[in-house]
Amino acid sequence: MLFSSFQTAHAVVNQNSDKITVSGNVKDGKGDPLIGATIKIKGQAVGTITDFDGKYQLTNVPRNAILEFSYIGMVGKSVSVGGNRVINVVLDESSVQLDQVVVIGYGSVKKSDLTGSVASIKTEALKEIPANSVEGLLQGRAAGLQVVNSSQDPGAGSTLRIRGGSSLRGSNSPLVVVDGFPLGDAGDLKQINPADIVSMEILKDASASAIYGSRGANGVIMIVTKRAKKGITSITVKQQITVSEFTSDLNLWRDPVLMASLSNESRINGGFTPLYVGEKSSTGIYYPSIEELQTTWKTNTRWDDLVFRNKPVSNNTTVTVSSSNEKTVFNLSANYYTDKGMYIKDDYAKGGYNLSVDHNVYDNFKIKFLNILSRGTRNSNGGLSYWRNPIFPVYDEKGDYYLTNANDFDHPIAISDHRMNKSKTLDVISSAALEWQVLPCLKLTSQLNYKYGTSVSDSYQPKIYTEGGQFNNGLASINNWEGHNLVSENFANFQKTFNKHDFGAMLGYSYEYNMSRSSGLVAKDFVNEALGNENMSAGNPEKNEVSNGYSKTNLISGMFRLNYAYANKYLMTLTARSDGSSKFGENDKWAMFPSGALSWKAHEEEFIKKLNVFDELKVRFSYGISGNQGISPYQTLSRYGTGKYYDDGKWVTTIGPGYVSGWTGPGWIYRVWSGIPNPDLKWETTAQADLGIDMAFFNRRLRLTLDVYDKQTKDLLRERNLALSSGYDKMWVNDGKIQNRGFEVTVDADIINTKDWKFGGTLIYSLNRNKVKSLGNTLESGLITDPMTGMLFEYSGNNLEQYRDYTNILAIGQPVNVFYGYKTNGIVQTLEEGLKSGLSGDNANPGEYKYLDLNNDKQINESDKTIIGNPNPDFMASLALNLSWKKFDASIFLNGVFGQDVLNTQAFNQPSNQPFRWTPDNPTNAYPSLREGRQVKISDWWIEDGSFLRVQNLSLGYTFDLPKKTVLSKARIYVNASNLYTFTKFKGYDPEVGLNGVYGGGYPRLRKWTFGIDLTF
Repeated sequence: MLFSSFQTAHAVVNQNSDKITVSGNVKDGKGDPLIGATIKIKGQAVGTITDFDGKYQLTNVPRNAILEFSYIGMVGKSVSVGGNRVINVVLDESSVQLDQVVVIGYGSVKKSDLTGSVASIKTEALKEIPANSVEGLLQGRAAGLQVVNSSQDPGAGSTLRIRGGSSLRGSNSPLVVVDGFPLGDAGDLKQINPADIVSMEILKDASASAIYGSRGANGVIMIVTKRAKKGITSITVKQQITVSEFTSDLNLWRDPVLMASLSNESRINGGFTPLYVGEKSSTGIYYPSIEELQTTWKTNTRWDDLVFRNKPVSNNTTVTVSSSNEKTVFNLSANYYTDKGMYIKDDYAKGGYNLSVDHNVYDNFKIKFLNILSRGTRNSNGGLSYWRNPIFPVYDEKGDYYLTNANDFDHPIAISDHRMNKSKTLDVISSAALEWQVLPCLKLTSQLNYKYGTSVSDSYQPKIYTEGGQFNNGLASINNWEGHNLVSENFANFQKTFNKHDFGAMLGYSYEYNMSRSSGLVAKDFVNEALGNENMSAGNPEKNEVSNGYSKTNLISGMFRLNYAYANKYLMTLTARSDGSSKFGENDKWAMFPSGALSWKAHEEEFIKKLNVFDELKVRFSYGISGNQGISPYQTLSRYGTGKYYDDGKWVTTIGPGYVSGWTGPGWIYRVWSGIPNPDLKWETTAQADLGIDMAFFNRRLRLTLDVYDKQTKDLLRERNLALSSGYDKMWVNDGKIQNRGFEVTVDADIINTKDWKFGGTLIYSLNRNKVKSLGNTLESGLITDPMTGMLFEYSGNNLEQYRDYTNILAIGQPVNVFYGYKTNGIVQTLEEGLKSGLSGDNANPGEYKYLDLNNDKQINESDKTIIGNPNPDFMASLALNLSWKKFDASIFLNGVFGQDVLNTQAFNQPSNQPFRWTPDNPTNAYPSLREGRQVKISDWWIEDGSFLRVQNLSLGYTFDLPKKTVLSKARIYVNASNLYTFTKFKGYDPEVGLNGVYGGGYPRLRKWTFGIDLTF
C-alpha cells in the first residue's frame, strides 16, 4: 500500500511539472502596450487577454505548447513555450493580410484564396464623415464603383453603378447584403449607421456575384456590422458637429440697375414693351425706371439671405456598448442624426439602434441575433425662389406678403410659412441565425430575416401662395405605405483538406417573400383650411380622391458553390444558382445562373520565388451569368385602371383594360397608356468575363490589382413603343443588348513605416465603355432612323420644356444616353449670314444661334440633328493619402471624374453671363443676344466638359496619451472637411449631375466642416 501511494504521488508530481504558468507583455512596433490582445494555447479553447498595461498571465500551460498571439490589425504570431515562463511578444501592424477573411456570400474565404474580383473598402476612413447612409461615402473608394451624389437635399440618397449600367429599364443598382441579409438595391440605406460597419466588400465579377443569381447582375455590396472583441467590455461615444456652407457664390443679381437695363433690352428685342419705365405693368406692379433705380429707389431685397440658412449646424451622435465572454458576444449602439438643409425649415432627422447578440449554446452550436430599428422624419422645404427679383419687397405697406399678382406662386417666405410637406418613416430589420458545427469540416446555417418598413407623407397647399392650392381651392393629401420582406435561407458549408487538396463546398436553399401596400387620400375645395390635411373632411366630398395599391412577389432559389485548391497554387471556383420568380410568365419563371473561376498563385512556384521580385503574383480568370428581375410585378398579366368623368351633375367612375403609367410631351400633356400583358416576359441576363492580376512587392509594401472585364447583357427588360392601333403606348418586353467593357487598377502603398512616422496611399483608376448593341426589331420597336447616318435610335428619358425636345437617345452602336441635337458654329453676325446658313425668320437675325445645316438642304430642321455629346465619363480616378506622426494623423482624399459631357441648361440668361451678350457694339461669338420669347433648340452650344477633380475629404486628428488604468481608455479629436475644393472648367455650380448628364441649376455644392470626438471607456 505504501508503494502504491508513492507511485501515485510521483505521477501527480510529474503531471504537474509538465504544466507551467506563463506571463509577459504584448506590444506594438512602437513599443506601446496592446490592450485586449488575445493569447491562446494552440488546439485548445484556453486563453486570456492582455490588461491595460499589455500584460498577461496564463496558467496550466503545457511546456511543449504553442501560444498564439493575435490582435485586430496586427500580424499574429505563434511562439513555442519550450518551458519558458516569461514570453514577451511584439506584433507588427499589417495593412493588408493575405489571411484576412473576406465575406463572399453564404460563406467566407481567405483573401489569398479569392478567385473572383472582390474589392475591400477601408471603412476606417469613412467613419469621420457624417452621412445618413453609407453609399454616398463610397465615392472613389473602389475600382469599378461609380457613385453619383447629385442631390444635396437633407437625407438624400445616391446612385450606384458597378462596372456600368447593365439594364435600360430594370434595376441597375447593386444588391446590398447586411450580415447575410439581402436588403435590396443600394442607394438609400438609411437603416444602417455607417459607424456600425466593420467591413465592406464589393463583389464585381460574375464569379463573385452569381451566387445571388437574379439579384447579382449589377454587383453586390457585402456589409458586416460590428461585434464585440472577445473578452472586452467597452463603451464608445462618437460625437460629430457639422457646419455647412456653399463652396461658391450664388449667381444672382446684385445690381438692380444692370438687371433692369438688360431686361428692357431683352423685351425690346423680343417685341415686347419694356418693364422698367416707371409705370405699372399689366399685372398692376410698379416697375421703377432705370433713373429711379439709380437715384431714389430703396428696395434691394437679398432673397438668398432670407431663404438660406447661414452655416446650418447638424449633429451625429453614436453611443455603443459592447461586451463578450467565452459564451456570449453582444453589441448595442444607438444613433441620433440630424441634417439641417441650406433652405430654411428644410430638415431631416433619424434615430435608431442596432443590437446584435451571438451566443454559444455549446462549443459547436451558436445562435446569432440582429435587430435594427430606424425612425426618420423629413420636413421638405426646398426649391424656394432665392433668385426672386430684388426690387420686390418681402411685405407690402399693410404687412402682407408682397405678391406681384394673384398667380404669384414664387414668394419663398409665404410658401415656407403656409405650405406643409412632411413625412415619417419607420424601418425594422431583424435576423436570427443558427450555426451548427456538425463536424470539424461541416457547418450548417439556418437564417431567417425580416424587414418591415412604413411611411406616412402629409402635405397641404393653401388656397393662396401655391399653384395647386389655388387651382383646387386648397389641396391636401395623406399617403401611406408599408412593406414586408421575409427571407429564409438554409445552407451547409463543407471544408476539408486531403494532403495537397483543399475542398470547400456550399449547398443552400433560399425563399424570399415581398409584399407592399399603399393608400392615398386627396381632398380639395376646402371650406376651412385652419387644420390643413388634419381635417380633410373640410374638403368637398365630391372631389375626394382615394387610391390604393398592393404588390406581392416570391423568389425561390437553390444555390451551390465548389471551391478547390491544389498545393495552395491552383484554385478553382464553380457556382450555380437557380431562381424562380413570380414576376415572370408560367414558362419563364425559372432560370439557371452558373459561373466559374480559375486562379494561379504564381508566387508559390519555385521559379517565381527565385526571382526575389514578387511577394504575391496571382492570376485570376472568371466567367459567369447573372440575372435581373428588377421590374414591377404583374407585367405578364392584363392590367386594369380606373377613370373619372363628370356627367349629368355627378362624377362617374369607370374601370377597364389599361392604365395611365405616366405623362410625356411638352408640359406633360400626353398620357402614356400601359397594361397590355406579355406572358412571355423572362429574365434579363448578363454574361461577364474577367481577367485579373494581383501583385505585391517589397515585403507587401506595394500592392497592385489589375482587372479587365467584358459584360454582355441580353434580353433587356424594357418598354417597347406600340402601334397606335393597339390602343396602348408601351408594353414590357425582352428586347435588346448592352455591352460594358472596362479596365481597373488599384495601387496600395505603405511608403513609410517607422516607429513614429507612417505614410501610405491608395490610387484607383476605373475605365468603362458601354454600348447599345441592339434595341430589338426596328419595326416592332418603333425605332427612328437618323436621315444622315442611318443610325437607329429611340428617345430616352423625358421631354425637356426648355427645348421642347428630348435631350438623350438610345442609339445602336453608341454609348447609352448620348445627347442628340443640333450642331452650332457660334453666333450669327449678319442677316445675310443667317439666311445663307439655312435659318429663317427671327432665328436668322444677328445675335442668334448659328445652327449648322448638316445635310445641306438650305434649311434647319429635324434632319440636321446628330449626336452632340456623351454623358458617360471616359474614366474615374481617386487618390487617398494617409500620414501619421506619433499621436497626430492626417489624410486627404481626391476624387475625379473625367471626360463626361454635361448639358448645362443654365448656360445663358444668368446674371454672370447676360452682360456678355451679343450686341451690335459687342459682336461676340460666345453668347447670343438677349431676346425674350426665343425658343432655343437643343444643341452643342449647351454642352460643356463636366470633368472635375475634387478635394473630397481632408482630415486632421490627434489621439491622446491617457494614463494607464483609468476609466477612459482612448480619446481622439479630429476635424474633417468635405468638398473642400473642386477643380473644373464647368460653368455651373457643380458638374456632378445625374447619369443622363443634364444640369438644371440648384445651388452650389456644400462644403462641410465636421468637428468630432471619439471616446472609449
